[in-house]
Order: sequence, then structure tokens, then C-alpha cells
Amino acid sequence: MRQHLSIIRISGVVQGVGFRPFVYRIAKKIGLPGWVRNLGDAGVEVQLEGSKKEISEFIDILKKEKPVNSRIDDIKIEWKDSPAGFDDFKIIKSGGKGIEGITPADIALCDNCADEILNSKNRRHSYPFTTCTDCGPRFTTIRGIPYDRQNTAFDEFPPCKECGREYSSPEDRRFHAQTIACGKCGPEYFLVDDKGKRTPDPIETSIKLLKKGKILIIKGIGGMHLACSTSNDAAIEELRKRLNRPQRPFAIMATLTMLEEFTRISAKEKELLLSKERPILVLKKRKESSLSQNLAPGLDTIGVMLPYTGLHEILFQGLEEPLVMTSANLPGEPMFIDNKEAAESKIADYHLLHNLGIENRCDDSVIKIVNNIGAFIRRSRGFVPLSISMKRESKEKILSLGAQENVTACLLKGNRAFLTQFIGDTDSPNTVEFLENSARHLLEITTSKPDRIACDMHPKFHTTKLAETLAGEFNVPLVRVQHHYAHLASLMAESGADSMVGICCDGAGYGEDGNTWGGEIISCRNGEFTRPGHLKEQRMPGGDLAAYYPARMVLGILSETYSNNELKNIAIKNNLNFKHGEKEIDVVLQQLEKDVNVPVTTSTGRVLDSVAAILGLCHYRSYDGEPAMKLDSMGNGGQQLDFPISIKDGVLDTTKILAYALSLKEDGKAVEDIAFSAEAAIAEGLAKIAAKEAKKKGIEFIGISGGVAYNDVIVKRASEIVKNSGFRFIQHQEIPPGDGGISLGQAYFSAFYG
Repeated sequence: MRQHLSIIRISGVVQGVGFRPFVYRIAKKIGLPGWVRNLGDAGVEVQLEGSKKEISEFIDILKKEKPVNSRIDDIKIEWKDSPAGFDDFKIIKSGGKGIEGITPADIALCDNCADEILNSKNRRHSYPFTTCTDCGPRFTTIRGIPYDRQNTAFDEFPPCKECGREYSSPEDRRFHAQTIACGKCGPEYFLVDDKGKRTPDPIETSIKLLKKGKILIIKGIGGMHLACSTSNDAAIEELRKRLNRPQRPFAIMATLTMLEEFTRISAKEKELLLSKERPILVLKKRKESSLSQNLAPGLDTIGVMLPYTGLHEILFQGLEEPLVMTSANLPGEPMFIDNKEAAESKIADYHLLHNLGIENRCDDSVIKIVNNIGAFIRRSRGFVPLSISMKRESKEKILSLGAQENVTACLLKGNRAFLTQFIGDTDSPNTVEFLENSARHLLEITTSKPDRIACDMHPKFHTTKLAETLAGEFNVPLVRVQHHYAHLASLMAESGADSMVGICCDGAGYGEDGNTWGGEIISCRNGEFTRPGHLKEQRMPGGDLAAYYPARMVLGILSETYSNNELKNIAIKNNLNFKHGEKEIDVVLQQLEKDVNVPVTTSTGRVLDSVAAILGLCHYRSYDGEPAMKLDSMGNGGQQLDFPISIKDGVLDTTKILAYALSLKEDGKAVEDIAFSAEAAIAEGLAKIAAKEAKKKGIEFIGISGGVAYNDVIVKRASEIVKNSGFRFIQHQEIPPGDGGISLGQAYFSAFYG
């Protein structure tokens, strides 16, 4: 049979997932000599010698039986007639430049490694860094490409003889596992108190301390968590004081058995919880649960994740209850990754740390089920830096930097979009530095140089200033993209739709008219973006103060309907909370009367905040989205009441909606019914404007994007109106609807519409 030399180049998620050992075993099974190696830009190259039939069989097995955590995007084969004279099949040293590949994301502990950790006769019993080719840290350990041990943080820990034998054995599941380690040769944990003194038996002692109500910083694979008991209200309250988070919900970690006591989990939710990415999943709490209300005050949900590392597995062998597991950071700063920095923060009583470096900080991913679809609140650990495939292909490489809050950066390259891990709010210089470093790292691991830089239109955003700096450094054009255009563009990029009407709703975005937008109908047809509708412009007495104190917003919205005396009576009668009491009410009313420092906004978030304030659900926004989230939780149990929906020239009158909510509240109607109905009225009004525009322009798709797209009541009602009007309703599924996904929209807009 005639022998051929085939050169096979494979792109996708093919590094750090056991792909080369898999290729090795197939080639040996079929009897094909040759070699496999990682390419410099993260693809894999295979050279084989054999008949075309044998090599075709190899390709078929490759596609059908690929490793569980791998993803093949493309296979290119080059045939040569002259044999190379291979006498065996080998895994050879990485190198060279090939086709586009993808650096792997972190993978949760697999069942086999978990079994070894719990097996007292196994040499890795209770060893927290136990991993194999099917699990463990990847992205968070990578210094450069290709993904080989010398390019990771594990390079500091040479394997012992036993690990070396496993690494070299083709039949072992740790064959060429770059994170291979054991208690003899690998990283180790140690426990120190707030004075830096080490204690014996670090993990066992940590379990005892947690049971006693102590607060611990626990170093993981992509950063650090703050942990404490979920049954100890004093510990939770103390943690809130130290972090200055009076109301913000804390995520918790629990086993599946523990979860059954305080949540009801659907099959879909269970699948997400058990996935290899192990995200935090926002779950509905059981009303009869004994879970502390101090974990998520005023909310009917709780963020939950399952153990996803060896350390977590060991900890929960000694615990009978869930743990608070929230990101360890100072307010407004990135999550800790440095041992010294964490110890100096003085947040925790003890620090359970290890000596493995974290190369890339990476927060936990967070998902919420909205309208029966999983929506990313944060797309980070487990998903980054995996790419998102698009139908359209960009001729230029475009780097975009997001907005101001919940920031990510994005690189558009060909038909793929690469988003960074969750960065956070860029008010702090350290967070801006984190964003810049993450963007540069993204360029490095994708071997890219940008042809354009994209950013938000807001001139004062720190991300805008960074974009200006980078555009100058790379000597490339800078494209400024309107905030809500970017939201729609992100939905188009993800869905592949060429034309779409978007319900783009959030707290704030810099509008083309210089005002703050946030309740927008944005249309795109034939490449042209327009704004055919929006919420009514409402007055914000005190500007940004009205975003933190919703009672101010209530007076602003109702100021055209009621006199100053009536507004003051409304505020007092309904216990609207003003920081300085009646004196402040008088000041706000004077501001409105004289029109001093009273900008206008179309923000959906501010209207929802106002309804929450009227219903007594929230009087101060201590974290992003708090009033609207509490309103959403209250509305989830409500029944429909008739609300006035007044639309004129594409503008929904939210004054009438708020005034009606106030009248119902004063009439003694159930708070949950008012909450539900006010949200549904806003959704219905916006959906009707969107449907009218879609019909006028002959557009098939209507989508929803922006932070309000996490509100289950609003999304469900908008979906009903859109579908009943004969259009297809689109939600985000691969990127966050909020500002965590807006960088994709900026890049996509720049590539095809800018």
C-alpha cells in the first residue's frame, strides 16, 4: 500500500486538555509513525506516515473521540508523496508557527482526581493540587505560549521521579499533564494568622477555625476568596463591616447535598453547577430555608457554586454547612493574588495560602437563568480565554476596552472574539492597570497586533483614556462607539443577525446628545444604527446623587405632575428616605424648581430604582443594581395589575407608570403585585415600540441587551410581546448582557459599522 506523508494542523482548544497524548494513543493504535507537537501560537501539528486510508481513519477517530475538554475548530491537511522515514510515533518539543489556536481555560477537578484525594491509600491522598490532563488550572498559570510546563507557574516545581514516570507514560491519564504535581514535588499550603505566624496542619486547622466563626482568606487557582461560616450571623456581619458591603449579596460554596436544604434545583441548573467550568449559579432560595437572610438581604436568590479544586474537596470533607466564598479584595480594587498583599490587608483573621504563583487573576464566573436561558453576569474562570465564534469575519484585528463598570476587553480576530476575564469597575488605578495588563496578555497569547482600538463615547471614562494611549502606542485609529449601539452590536455579533431592533436598557450610557441614556430602542438595518424610541427623559436632582438615593429620583420623575407641597407630602407619607430628612427634601424641591444641577436621563435603572423606593424596598444603592434587584425579587411573586402604557412618538411615559404605582401603594395593593406590574408595564411599552420599528423596517429579530436584561420579569414580558407580534426574540447566551459584554459590541461595531 502506497505510503504518504500527511501534515495535519489542528486549531481550537487543543492545548492543556490532553490532546497530544490522545493523538499519540490513536497513532500508536493504528500503527502510524510520526510526531505531534504544540505550535507556537497554540495550535497542534501532527505529521504522519501511512496510507490515505489509515490517515483518514486517524482523522475520523480524532473528530469522534477527542478529549472531553477539547474543541476542534478546524483541521487542515497537507499531503506529500515522499515518505519521511519515521520509525515510531513521538511527542516532540513545541515550537514553530502554525494556525490559529486557543489557550485553554481552567477546568474544575475531575472525578478521578477527586477519588484519589479521598483515597487514603493513594499517594495523592489529601493533596490539594492534584490534577491531570482532564482538570486543573490552565489560563491562570500561563506566562506565555505554547502551553508547556516551562511557560507556566508550575515551572518552579520540577516533578519527582514518580510524577516524571506518570508524565512520560502514554497509558497514564497524566501523560504530558503540564500541572502534574504531588506532595513530594508540588506546591504546598500553609496557614498564617494576622501577625504572619504559621500554624501546623494548615487545612485541618482552617476547618476548625471556620467552624468557630473566624474569617479566612483562602488562596485558590485564580485569586483569593474570603470565607466564613454561613450559619454564623456574627461572622457574616463582621465580614460585611470589614469589606464595607452592608447589603451586597455574598456567594456561597456548598455540596449538592447541602444545596437541597435551601434551594430547588432544576435539571438545567444542576447541569450548569456540575459543568467543568463550575460557575456561580444564581438560584432561587426556598422560603422555608434556614439559610441566613444576611447572605443576600432583600433578595429571593443566592449565588452558589460547587467545590471545584482539590482544596475545596478536602475542606468540605470536614464541614457540615456551606461557606461564604466571596472574592477577596479591598473595595474597588482587584482581587488579591499576592500573599503579602493579602496579609497586609487585615481583612481576615487567618490566611490559608500556597506558594504557587497566580499568573492571571481570574474571578469566578456567574450565571443567572433569565427567561429559561443562562445569562452570564460574569464570564471569567472556566470560560476565558476561550473564543466566541461569529458568522462575519473581520479583516482587521480590533481591540476594545469596554465602558467603566464590570469591564472586560475584547480582541476581534477573523471570525472569533476573545474576551478577557472579568476586570471590574475601573475607578481605581490598580483596576485600570489590571485591564491594560489583561488586554496586553490577550494580544500576546493570540499573537496579535491591533489594527484599531475601540472604546466608549464617554470622554471621561478611564477606559477611554487608556484606549487613546494604546491607539497612540500602536499608531492605529481610535473608534468611539455609543454605549447602547455597542449593546445592540454585541447581540448581533453573538446571534449572527445582520439587522436587529434592540431593547437596550441599563443604568446609564453616554448618549449622542450628551445626556445620559438607558432606556433605548436601537435599530440597525443595512448597516445604519438609529434610535427610534426610548423612555421619557426624567429629571435627576443632584445628578449622580439621584443614582444612589432613589428618593431624589422619585421627586424628579413626579415633579411635572405634582406641586412642591404635594411632593413633600408624598415623600413624608411614603417614608421616602432622605439622608438629611425634611431639610434635604426642601433642597431637592428647590433644585427642581430652579433647575439647578438637574440633568435628564432616559435610564430604565433609575425608573426601577424609583419604584423600589416608593415600595420601601431600597432607599440607598450600596452596590450596583441593588434597588432594581430587590424590586425584581419582590416582583417574582406578584400578579398582574393593569398599568397605564402611554407611548407617543416612540417615547414611553414612565411618569404615568410611577405615579400609578404610587397610587396603588397608597390604596393598599400588595407590594409584590405592584412591583411585578410596574416592571411588566415598562417591558410591554418598550417591546411595543421595538415591534413597531421592526415592522416598519422589515426586520425579523428583536433582542434585549444591557443590565436590565437580568430582570426575569422584564425579559419574559418583553419576550411574550415580541413573539406575539410575530418577531423572533433574541437573548444573550455566550456573553454578559450587561457591560461585561459591551467590549464585544464595540469591536464588532468598529469592524463592520464604524
